[in-house]
Amino acid sequence: VNLMGYVTFVLMKIFGYEEKKAAILMMQVHQSSRSVVWSGEKEKAEFYVQQLQAHQLKTSLEKAE
Repeated sequence: VNLMGYVTFVLMKIFGYEEKKAAILMMQVHQSSRSVVWSGEKEKAEFYVQQLQAHQLKTSLEKAE
């Protein structure tokens, strides 16, 4: 469990998102328990997973359908 402001801050810090976009993603997680916060090459995705986990955010890496 994390504060909404903290999750928004972490998304801005790691992905460079503007506050509005980070807040939208945070609300998706809050309401649906998940959100696709980034999509791209596997190596970079693995890096982002590590960064999010280092900030105590629960993450998963899933292959795009």
